[in-house]
Amino acid sequence: MFTRPIPAELQLDRAKVSETTTELARRREALLLAAVQEFIATAAPVGSQQILSRYSLGVKGATVRNMMAELEEAGYLHQPHTSAGRIPTDKAFRHYVDHLMGSNQIAFEDRAQIELHYSGGTRDLNEIVRDTSRLLAFLTGQAALVMAPRLEEAKLEQVNFVRVRERQVLGIFAAVAGGVHNRLVETDQDYSQDELDRMARYLNESLHGRTLEEARRWIERQLKEERAAYDRFVRAALTIGGAIAVSPASAEVYVEGGARALEQPEFSDVGKLRELLRVLDDKSALLDLLEQTVKSGNLTVSIGSENPDSRLNAFSVIATSYASGAMPLGSLAVVGPVRMDYGRVIPLVDYTAKALSRILEH
Repeated sequence: MFTRPIPAELQLDRAKVSETTTELARRREALLLAAVQEFIATAAPVGSQQILSRYSLGVKGATVRNMMAELEEAGYLHQPHTSAGRIPTDKAFRHYVDHLMGSNQIAFEDRAQIELHYSGGTRDLNEIVRDTSRLLAFLTGQAALVMAPRLEEAKLEQVNFVRVRERQVLGIFAAVAGGVHNRLVETDQDYSQDELDRMARYLNESLHGRTLEEARRWIERQLKEERAAYDRFVRAALTIGGAIAVSPASAEVYVEGGARALEQPEFSDVGKLRELLRVLDDKSALLDLLEQTVKSGNLTVSIGSENPDSRLNAFSVIATSYASGAMPLGSLAVVGPVRMDYGRVIPLVDYTAKALSRILEH
């Protein structure tokens, strides 16, 4: 009978066993990891004979059946029918993911494809971000989302004012890392393009290198200064600049790969399919999670019921932030069924974010 050893990344490393997993004996843990791995591969309930025929655990069939019953009692496995095999629960997937974190490396082919994707030279920031969602969806086979940079956190490169028509000015704030924030402003009086250029130069002397939020606070302080009260030119520049520096209401989120995600066996269930489409279309549940990821700066894996929004309880979300230097700009994520190939998807998400960050830094 053919047997295969437990994959290297799933072999028990005593140094990595956390306090939360000490309740599992060594062989029970090996069995649990094997059961999760087998369920990820097959999308079907896992039986004891299936485990015995495919993994070398060093125990007999009766022992495997007893250990699986114990794991079910402990909340790690669920048996949908008495005659069926068992399905890992969210708790089992959490144990599996915690065991994997930090140990899995991205495959050479995946790394090469990501590097090739970003080697195409200078492009518009929004185009780079949108293409990143397509890249992640293609590599993972899941739905992928990328939150565009929140420009209030990005450092400003330049301010420009463009006269559109009488008493109407288009203000443009360009970020160092790329990306543009613009707003149409109605002014109290008409200004020539030369006057607007002078105002922009005045603001650029003080605003270059500040974030949009810092620029807004600086403008508010300057408007309270004595000079702004008697210098018509300064006050006009600050007023127009302040109107443009208002933070955008929400960040743009690019979503790709919904159609590919539908190929997963889980979404043959019409109910789950409807839930996924609703989540991807609405985006509000995912936007909250993406914004939290930007703040934390860490890669996170939210599994099923762990998600704070109940609309995501049937899915897992792997998310991390990207940055320009030390400044977090946005975040990206992969959304899929709880039965996700975490060993491959986690390194893909992590490496893609780092590659995007390198592009934005330069």
